[in-house]
Amino acid sequence: MTIVGAAVVVLLAGCTGAGAQNGNPVGKGPASDDPARTTCPVAAKEAVDAIDEAVGAHDDTDFASVRKGDGGWYLGASIAPAEKDDPNDDDVTVWASSSDPTSEDFDGPLWPVNRAAKDAAGDQDGAGSAAPSAFAAGSAAARSVQQCVVNAANR
Repeated sequence: MTIVGAAVVVLLAGCTGAGAQNGNPVGKGPASDDPARTTCPVAAKEAVDAIDEAVGAHDDTDFASVRKGDGGWYLGASIAPAEKDDPNDDDVTVWASSSDPTSEDFDGPLWPVNRAAKDAAGDQDGAGSAAPSAFAAGSAAARSVQQCVVNAANR
């Protein structure tokens, strides 16, 4: 084996569990394995599917953080372009619901709260009616779910 070959083997070996790659990205593994999920509860699949439907086929999300706040629940989700060559960036969106989004039988309603969510939902015909006045993008619960999304992305 040449010196170059040995160096490649050592570099590749460093990528398996030595911290070079996250083998359990947020939103993909069991909640008990993910410290972000213990401090930032996540929405049930049905609530995440509702966000996916609201933003349309051109965007995608894997999970949503949740916080109970005034008027109901806030959901924070990172939406990303579904196509790899889409020039748009990931957006941190904040949504609201009067129904518990952690419930397996979640069926809405779901309203966009911050500008990114309104813009993403506005791309769809007829989607994204305004959130009730009890929900505000500057509320503590809204800021909390946004921070959960940012923290999860930084892991």
